[in-house]
Amino acid sequence: MKKFKAIALLAVGLLFSSGGGAYATSNDSGDSIRIIKTYQAKVSWYKHGKKTANGERFNSNNLTVAHKTIPFGTIIRFTNLDTGHSIIARVNDRGPYIKGREFDVSMRSAEFLGIKNIGVSQVKVEIFR
Repeated sequence: MKKFKAIALLAVGLLFSSGGGAYATSNDSGDSIRIIKTYQAKVSWYKHGKKTANGERFNSNNLTVAHKTIPFGTIIRFTNLDTGHSIIARVNDRGPYIKGREFDVSMRSAEFLGIKNIGVSQVKVEIFR
């Protein structure tokens, strides 16, 4: 429950942040939540009905993301460089397994980012810890 509250607090804080620089807030335990890395990457989306690598049932309506090495539970903000649309998603799976792509986002994430019909897009990535 504490992790959920921290994620919710982070999401609300990001909605009201100016977007410039690193944004920091704190969770129930007083730990700081801040951007630890920012860069650009190629993102695609995927949909399947299997379990994710962390054991959860994949739900294409959740704001989740797959990455080969980033720890499960890590929160990432993706911003579409063409439209400015952004989402906050949680790493819960491994992949993608197509050369040149760094992240696979869920179908709902792709819809919010405006990349569902495109399939692959360059985005700004902000990793939080």
